[in-house]
Amino acid sequence: MAAITSLNALVEALRDGAPVNKVLLNRDRRDARIAAVIELCRRRGVIFQFVPGEALERKAGAKNQGVWAEVAPVQFSGLDEMLAAVRTGLVVVLDGIEDTGNLGAILRTAAAVEADGVLLSVRGSAPVNDTVWKTSAGALGKVRLVQAGNLAQDIEVLKKNGFWIVASDQRAGMKFYDFDFTARTAVILGNESRGVSTLLKRNADQLLAVPHSPAVESLNVSAAAAILLFEAYRQKKNSSGQG
Repeated sequence: MAAITSLNALVEALRDGAPVNKVLLNRDRRDARIAAVIELCRRRGVIFQFVPGEALERKAGAKNQGVWAEVAPVQFSGLDEMLAAVRTGLVVVLDGIEDTGNLGAILRTAAAVEADGVLLSVRGSAPVNDTVWKTSAGALGKVRLVQAGNLAQDIEVLKKNGFWIVASDQRAGMKFYDFDFTARTAVILGNESRGVSTLLKRNADQLLAVPHSPAVESLNVSAAAAILLFEAYRQKKNSSGQG
């Protein structure tokens, strides 16, 4: 079971219908945000309970926000299921993202750009835990997750379904803003230290660089993800006349 310890993430999760099993609240804290949690729990029929501060600390840690919620394990979709529901033609492929904070931030960005889904490699990836819930600020319920046993094979399936495959690579000759994202596109983002694997780069149709000052060695993967994905979102919106 995962847990949510952030007030904002809990409110968003309850609003989005995430599978929250029960909520513990600090009995000494009564304010508008706690009241919002109580109202949402009542509306959704989620069990909630007021407990002493010490009991909450044992669950959520000393620096808690007055809440702790138990959430059922994240439901993963199959690749075929995701492809059957494609709307925007934008997919995110995560090749070994190990930091839970980065994973949560990327998932929130994926939700913000209306990505059809996020493929996560089964091996070498961060677990979808309470830190991911917190850093995604509840966005886990807004994006379809697909666990990939073999990313290379899944990328071939995406190609057969009309997706162009691009991979983030700082040594690439093409800048990200020169690529046409208006067609179906899958964006591969790599491990924090190793980047995208050699195999997946070979399978990509295009490598894309995010230019930045040489004073900075590299961008954090969640920052690079935001830049690439929002450019794709901008182009898709403009091409559909919704920009």
